[in-house]
Amino acid sequence: MELWRIWLSLVNSFEGACSRKKTFFWLIIVLIGFTIKFDTLGVTSLARGAGIASMYYTSMLHFFTSTSVNLTLLQSLWIKTVFKNFGSSIVHINGRCILAGDGIKIGKEGKKMPGVKWLHQESDSNTKAEYIMGHSIQALSILAKGLTTHFAIPLAAQIHEGIRFTYKDHRTLLDKMVELLSELSLSACYLVLDKYYVSGGFMKKLISLKIHIVTMMKQGAVAYEPLVEQKSQGRGRPKKYGKKIKLFDLFKTDLPFIKIRMPGDQNLVIEYCKKEFFWRPFGGMVQFVFTRHPKRGNAIVMSTDLTLSPSDMIFIYSLRFKIEVMFKQTVHQIGSFLYRFWLKSMSPKKRGSGDQNLQFCSKKYKQAVAKKLRSYHLFILLGFIAHGLVQYLSIYAHEVVWKNYGTWLRTIRPNTLPSEMVVSLAMKNTYNEFLVDDEYGSIFKKFVLQKMDPKRLRYLIPKNAEAA
Repeated sequence: MELWRIWLSLVNSFEGACSRKKTFFWLIIVLIGFTIKFDTLGVTSLARGAGIASMYYTSMLHFFTSTSVNLTLLQSLWIKTVFKNFGSSIVHINGRCILAGDGIKIGKEGKKMPGVKWLHQESDSNTKAEYIMGHSIQALSILAKGLTTHFAIPLAAQIHEGIRFTYKDHRTLLDKMVELLSELSLSACYLVLDKYYVSGGFMKKLISLKIHIVTMMKQGAVAYEPLVEQKSQGRGRPKKYGKKIKLFDLFKTDLPFIKIRMPGDQNLVIEYCKKEFFWRPFGGMVQFVFTRHPKRGNAIVMSTDLTLSPSDMIFIYSLRFKIEVMFKQTVHQIGSFLYRFWLKSMSPKKRGSGDQNLQFCSKKYKQAVAKKLRSYHLFILLGFIAHGLVQYLSIYAHEVVWKNYGTWLRTIRPNTLPSEMVVSLAMKNTYNEFLVDDEYGSIFKKFVLQKMDPKRLRYLIPKNAEAA
């Protein structure tokens, strides 16, 4: 019961994004479904998880297409909730929080789903197909710590490929990532990304938002030595930078490496060497940290912040993998990408097709596609909110979670936080108790019980009668 009291106190902050009280109650039901569902079959899983009767399934579907939920305001309220409630746990370096961004490709076989296209997956895993039909999504998260565990708290995600409303739209995935950052109004932070985002133009736009990037350099990367002032000016255009250097060739030279213990893993010793070079795509000086890992070999970490210490740069990039862990939990546990909404008026897409061009489509059809995309984004955002709330309970109420877990787990230790699956099971074990107790959120509970599946009510009524 204590878990649900904490959970509901956080959810109440999202009421302002709903134009009606009934809409807000359906929002809570959807979040409950994400939290305690036991299968991964779309909206039906959310209904079964929350115990909603089958006759109200259509009402839940209509919630995602309803205009009574202000998606922009809901996103803003979620950002405020994260910074307000995770404040002491959010990781800060030099007074800046750390954001992790990446893309994920979700397979979708629906032939009438806007945004679905032929996508290539780069992965060493045998379980992933090289090409799939699906949605290309870019996401942002913020890094937080509880005890000895780091979490990537999901903030926002959008579908950034598959649809072009006009031929004049030449934005790349990097441009859309900058737009996503600007929409969230996040500034004065570090953004850690993988090698795909190594782009000078992208970094210039981040600097305009007061955001510094921390990333890894590609094998063929080059830089230039700082320009040495010349006493006499010769013929031709003045030089802007010095000698060209292939960065990975410097590992073959006598760099003055320094040995340190890996931040976050004191049993691992690595070597690093800091260098500052002119990077032509960026048009200025950037910091490179050459690292030697005993198992993973040589790597170069780069940042646009010249004041950031090498150990902090290595530590920040080591946390980038947490967004991959977040994606795994999002796909297999929470189910933020399980939406299955089709557009009836859309022509079926063939397998292997690319972007859907809407340049010459009617205004009505464009509005229908935009509305369907909005329902996708609402589904994803609510999944992210449910995921973040589960992580909050893991950090701040882990003792209560272990108390209500109700089963055995080999990895239970005093200094270990429960995973998202453990928190969800603890919430599921106390759900009936939460519905029966009228002390907290009684109006919402009456709304839920009126729509509850009779099979679940059989277990609730005896307890309620006994309490009376």
